[in-house]
Parts: sequence; structure tokens; C-alpha cells
Amino acid sequence: MGKFSTQAAAVLVQDDATPEAFWRKRLELERRYRMTEGDEDDFHSARKAWWVRAIKTTLRLSGLYARGRRNAMRPVLKHVALPIERLPEALDGLRILHLSDFHFRQRAPQFAETAAACLDGAAADLCVMTGDFRFGYFGPSDHVLEQLATVLRGVSIREGNYAVLGNHDVSVLRDSLEDMGVRVLVNAGEAVAVGDATLWIGGVDDPHDFECASVPHAMRHAPNDAFRILLAHTPEVVYEARAHGVALCLCGHTHGGQVRFPFIGAIESNARGAPRQCLMGPWRLGEMFGHTSIGLGTTDLPVRYNCPPEATLLTLRRVESGDTL
Repeated sequence: MGKFSTQAAAVLVQDDATPEAFWRKRLELERRYRMTEGDEDDFHSARKAWWVRAIKTTLRLSGLYARGRRNAMRPVLKHVALPIERLPEALDGLRILHLSDFHFRQRAPQFAETAAACLDGAAADLCVMTGDFRFGYFGPSDHVLEQLATVLRGVSIREGNYAVLGNHDVSVLRDSLEDMGVRVLVNAGEAVAVGDATLWIGGVDDPHDFECASVPHAMRHAPNDAFRILLAHTPEVVYEARAHGVALCLCGHTHGGQVRFPFIGAIESNARGAPRQCLMGPWRLGEMFGHTSIGLGTTDLPVRYNCPPEATLLTLRRVESGDTL
């Protein structure tokens, strides 16, 4: 179970349920937890609030808190060439701008300007956003669209913008994002023609807290000869994605740990059941390739250490068998 714990059990759906049933489950959980009410800095539990405040106090006393805040406000645009076996020739050189985990805050609109400066002039064939547009679990989302528009204002995308919802997001964002030209995939997919090749871009609802992801529905109408891309908020679905013929899986959620120690790395992966190699950056799982974004924003604490915020410009490259990651 995710953050919603035992209360989610009352609204569980069967594995063969319709996408509409999964959506009703999400809506019910949002209603039960009153996610559109309250303050964005509220936590689901007093225990977590205590833990976050204790770490914040420790960082302040050690003099490291201000440094972590500065680190979190210095996003970079990372260029990654992703070598893929059996990539259709028409897709060789396809550029995908992968953005994730914005965690826009009402109280920190300057972050959007900083991210916009990082992305200014970026150009890609596709832009994919793998969830968590909001900082907290509670409160309104009105600020999200304005700040997202700021971030994307200097970006040029040829084929379209696609997104999935994360565990911080609420359902109202689905229509709002669609209104600004972002195709939100909720256990669904669609075909995109690129030259003589067909891309199938599928997306699942949040697998982590809402547990509403359905990879079969996201891939259900994919043509047999399509190059299948799956967008998922977390890498918790990678084994299921591989089983359904996904060629490229793009995820977020982990933040790369957000706080990484020298030689040790991140203390917490925050992705149940996901293989370690799939927790950040480019990876391969059998015949499936993937990328898990470190993310642009922060959550719980607005700090980063040894894990700079990033957007990633992926370039797909056709290679011969064995000449890959």
C-alpha cells in the first residue's frame, strides 16, 4: 500500500477493471483525504511532519540548510544520448525533453523563472512530463498552470506535449493541462507518426500512492509494429511494462534521492519493488530501455545535496545489438 494505507483498500479495483474504474478510485481517494483543501505544506501524518521538521532543524544548526536551498534553485539541462537496439530508422535522432517532479509551490514562484532560464531555447520532437506538478499533497492547484507556462515559454516542441499525473497531483489538473495543450494520458495511449515509423505513447496513472496504474490499458491499442513508449510517474511499473512490450519507459518520482552522500548515494529510493538500476538516469532492463528523471523540484524539504535538479534532453540513437548501455 502507498501513503493512503488501509483506507485505500475500500476502493481497490480489480486488475481487469476499466480505466473509468481506476479513475473513480482516484477521485474517491482525493475526496477522502480532502487533497484540494488545506495548505500545501501540510503532511499526511504527524509522524512525517515531525521527521521533516527534525531534519530541517538539524540542517539549520549545521549551517547546511542555506546551501541545500541554493542547490535546489540551480537546475541544469542534461543532454543524454540513449542507444537503443532495433530502433526504427525514422526514429534515429528523435529528441525527447523529459521533465518531471516540478513540485511548484505557491510561495516560491521564482523557481519557475529559474527553470525557464535553464530551458530557454531548448528544442525537441516531444516533451514528456512524468508527474508531480504540485509541491504538497493538499491545497489548491491554481498556481501550477501559470508556473508551468513560465517554465515552457522558451521551449520549442515539434510533435506535442504529453504528461501523466503523480502522487501529489489531483484530478482537476487533467483538464487544466489539456486546456493548455498538454495531452494527459491516464491509462491510455495514442499513436504519433514520425516519418514511416509509428510511436505509441502510453501513460499510466500514479502507481505509488493512488495505485491506479494500468499498463495493459495504456498499451491496449498499440499497433504491433509501433515503437512503444510508456510514461509512468515511478519506476515501480517497469517489470509490467517490459511484459507488455514497452521499448522505452520514462519515469520520475525518486528525485535521485534528493540528498545523496559521497560513496553511499541516496538513503531512500522511494520506489517499492523497482530495481536499483532503474532509480535514476538511463537504464536497461532486459530488452527494455528507460530513463528515470532526477526531477526539477523538491518535496518535503526544499533542499538538494549532491543531486542537482535537472531537465533531460534525450536523443534516441539506433545501434547494433550489443553496442548499448
